[in-house]
Amino acid sequence: MGINIQKFSLRVVKESGGRYDLDKTIHMPIEAVWIFNEIVELNQRTEEVCAMITLDVRNNVTGVFEVSIGSVSSSIVTPREIFKRAILQNADSVILAHNHPSGSLSPSSNDIDITNKLVQTGKIMDIDVVDHLIIGNDDNYISMRSEGII
Repeated sequence: MGINIQKFSLRVVKESGGRYDLDKTIHMPIEAVWIFNEIVELNQRTEEVCAMITLDVRNNVTGVFEVSIGSVSSSIVTPREIFKRAILQNADSVILAHNHPSGSLSPSSNDIDITNKLVQTGKIMDIDVVDHLIIGNDDNYISMRSEGII
């Protein structure tokens, strides 16, 4: 007598692509900001959006993801949502970003808490959280790494 066993596979589905006049290797936070603003338009969104870039071992961009869309003042993000994308991309590291539609670049206590949680989760999973950027209007941003939060 046979039994039913489900077979599964995991795949990343490319939603869309385009040619962008951007460097594929990230050396500085501003380069990641340009990618987030060009592809996800974080500097133009009217609600908080959490996004991420996945990187290979040479800091080459392997993917850009819009992780969650929230309200005018918050966006929900969990380690599960970040790292399932990183694992599917076989990422060595990630750069996170979210926007503050108000234009204020100051990280909230929640921003700091979730960043610390994501850094710790990344250490366990051996996927480095390179930075967490807060993007305001235009090209205004702060880097949590540069600010000493990471």
